[in-house]
Amino acid sequence: MQIIKIPVGYLEANCYIVFSKKNRDAVIIDPGGDADLILSAINKNQLKPLIVINTHNHFDHIGANKEITERFKINLFVPDKDGQIEIFGSHKIKFILTPGHTSDGICLHIENHLFSGDTLFAGSIGRTDIGGNTKQILQSIKTRIFTLPKETIVHPGHGPDTTVEEEMSNNPFFNG
Repeated sequence: MQIIKIPVGYLEANCYIVFSKKNRDAVIIDPGGDADLILSAINKNQLKPLIVINTHNHFDHIGANKEITERFKINLFVPDKDGQIEIFGSHKIKFILTPGHTSDGICLHIENHLFSGDTLFAGSIGRTDIGGNTKQILQSIKTRIFTLPKETIVHPGHGPDTTVEEEMSNNPFFNG
């Protein structure tokens, strides 16, 4: 599995393209804007997009949905339940519902990688002052993310990558 990270839009939301080196099947996570950059990475790497998935419904994570889905004639996938597992090409994705930043927040667990959207960041958590719920986001992180293996690499919706272990040990929202 390979991952391309592209900060997009003026808020620099991280769009991720997860793909198989073997067959070039790709899943696009949070195409928040700058469709041209995303399309360029897809073309440069000769990828075959299968699906678009959003971690939540804020504009900075969904801005290029229409252009990407129409360009490749693919769908936007929305999971129905916590723990749902779907296979897209060679990618087995477990969906983890993580309400708090938004009521519809999800994380995607693929192998030893977690795409956390705006639920968990390196050294922080997602904002809850724009329709979220602080108690709920903290509960989501403690009971759904911090139960993953400590070596799980966390790819947040903004900023640098981290690990579950790093956030359990050093995130001030849990160790302050």
